[in-house]
Amino acid sequence: MWKTFLTVLLVLLGTTLSFGQQTSQEKAVINALNSFHQTIVENDVTKARQLLSDSARILEGGNIETKEQYLSHHFHSDGKFLSAMNQEVDSQTITFKDNTAWVSTQTHTWGTYNDRKLDLNSLELAVLQKIDGSWKLSALHWSSASRN
Repeated sequence: MWKTFLTVLLVLLGTTLSFGQQTSQEKAVINALNSFHQTIVENDVTKARQLLSDSARILEGGNIETKEQYLSHHFHSDGKFLSAMNQEVDSQTITFKDNTAWVSTQTHTWGTYNDRKLDLNSLELAVLQKIDGSWKLSALHWSSASRN
């Protein structure tokens, strides 16, 4: 279900990051988020389970899924979709409040999936919490629309 995921990356709250000037805290958050995206492409459920908090909620395609619901089905189809597509981050911002970070990302996503040529504006809002010294994803919201 490619339309459900059409992800990635527009941080709605916070200050705009200059990619070369991130603080160590910003780098840690972005590394956690990028690692999660990579687990989707690599279909690595074990690593994804470690990066999601136990209470994580994933919102996509008009549905809300728990961590286990997402990992049991949409995770796999999202990986197939992302593996077939090209992506380029257009903008990204991060906001911090105590041990919580909000990352909004806007991405240009394009390619061919299931014999359909796609050119999409993809958005992602990720909420991460620092738990036992590590940044874990506690909420993700993905949406996309045609750029045409």
